[in-house]
Amino acid sequence: MKKEIRILLVVGVVMAVIGCILSGILILEYFEPGNKIGGTLCSANNDISACTKVAVSPYSGFRDIPLLGDIPVALLGFIFYGFAGTVFVLAYRSEESEQNTHLSFLLFTLGLGVVADIGLLIVSMFLIKTVCTLCVYTYFVTFALFGITFVIVQKDGLKMDSIFTGFSKQKVPYFLIVCAFFAVGHIFGNSVKPSHSHSISDESERKKKIENDLKMYGNAPKVDIDTKSYPFAGDKNAPITIVKYADFNCGHCMHTSHILKMILAEYTGIVKVVYKNFPLDGNCNRFVQRLMPDASSCVAASASICADRQGKFMPVYSGIYSDTEKGVMHTISSVTQIASSSGLNMGQFQKCMGSNDTREQILKEVEEAGKLKIESTPSLFVNNKPIPSGTPDVDFLRELIKQLMK
Repeated sequence: MKKEIRILLVVGVVMAVIGCILSGILILEYFEPGNKIGGTLCSANNDISACTKVAVSPYSGFRDIPLLGDIPVALLGFIFYGFAGTVFVLAYRSEESEQNTHLSFLLFTLGLGVVADIGLLIVSMFLIKTVCTLCVYTYFVTFALFGITFVIVQKDGLKMDSIFTGFSKQKVPYFLIVCAFFAVGHIFGNSVKPSHSHSISDESERKKKIENDLKMYGNAPKVDIDTKSYPFAGDKNAPITIVKYADFNCGHCMHTSHILKMILAEYTGIVKVVYKNFPLDGNCNRFVQRLMPDASSCVAASASICADRQGKFMPVYSGIYSDTEKGVMHTISSVTQIASSSGLNMGQFQKCMGSNDTREQILKEVEEAGKLKIESTPSLFVNNKPIPSGTPDVDFLRELIKQLMK
C-alpha cells in the first residue's frame, strides 16, 4: 500500500473520531437541551441556542420507540461515523483486494451520508428555521470523509467492486460494527438523560401537583410588574411573558436559566423572558440580613445592569452563571473579565459599576420584588401572575403555556 494512501486512511480515521465526538455532544443536547457543552460550542442568539432549538424540535429524533425509547438523529450520526472510522481501520490493515471491498462500500455509504446531510440541512433551514452550528460541523466531516475516500479510490487506481457484492462478503462484521456503535451511543444517551421516577404513585402525585399548581395560578390575582426597558430574551411581541427574579449566586436560579432557555426554544415567538434582579445580599437588598462576602451578589447584579446598558446583557448574564456553575465567587475582577471577553467598552463598564444610577436600579428592582412579597429566588411570574417559587417544573410550564395559548 502506498504511503500516501496510508496517510489518507489515518486522516479518515481521525475525521471519523471527530464526527463521533460531535455526534456525542448532539446526543447530550437532545437529552439535556441547553447544557453547558453544547451552549459553549454552538452559536447563540438572545440566549436561545440554535442547537437547543433543533434539539427540542420534532425533527431531532424518533421518540418513544417500543423497548428502545428515544432515538435521536445524532445517535444515527454516531453510528455512521463510528462505522466509517472502523472501516477505514479495516482497509488500512487489509490486503489490496479486501481493501477494495471495504472502500467501495464505504464510498457508497458516505455518498448516502452526504445526501442525508443535505436533507437535514434543508429541514433545519426551512422547517426548524435555524441552523445548528454543531450540525454544520458534522456536515463538513461527512463531506471530508467522502472526499478522502474518493481520493483514495482515484489515487490507488482501485477498480470498484460491485457494491452489493462487497457488502455480501462483509455483511456480518459490518452488522456487528453497527450494533456495537448503536449500543455505545444508546448507553451514553441513557446515561446523560435526566432521570425520572418510574413509580406510578410518584408520577400520579406529580400530575396532581401540576393540576393543583395550574388551579392556583388560575385563581391568583394579577400583579403590576414593570417590564419596559428591562433585558429580555425572545420575541418582544410574544403573547406570554415570564418575569424571572433571580440571584446570580443561586444554584436554582442557574438551573432555571437552562429551563427557560429550553422553553424559549420550544415556544419561539410565543414566550419571552424578562430578567430582573433580587440579590440575596444585605449589601444591596434591605429585605435580606445576610451579607455576602465582597458583596458578591450585588456585584453580579450590577454587572448585568451595566452590560444591558451596552446591549450586551445576554453574554454577560450567561458568563456570570457559567462562573456560578464552576463555583467561582463573583467579584469586581471576575465580572470585569467576563465583560471584557464579551466585548464591552471597559471604560464605560467600570464607570457604570460604581455609579449611583446602577445602585438605584438594583434598589428599584428590589423594592418592586418586596411589593410582590418575593422572599426567595428564583421567583417567576407568567403574564403577571405568580407560579410556585423555586426551580419550575418543565411539564407544569408547558401545560400552563398550552392553557394560555387557547
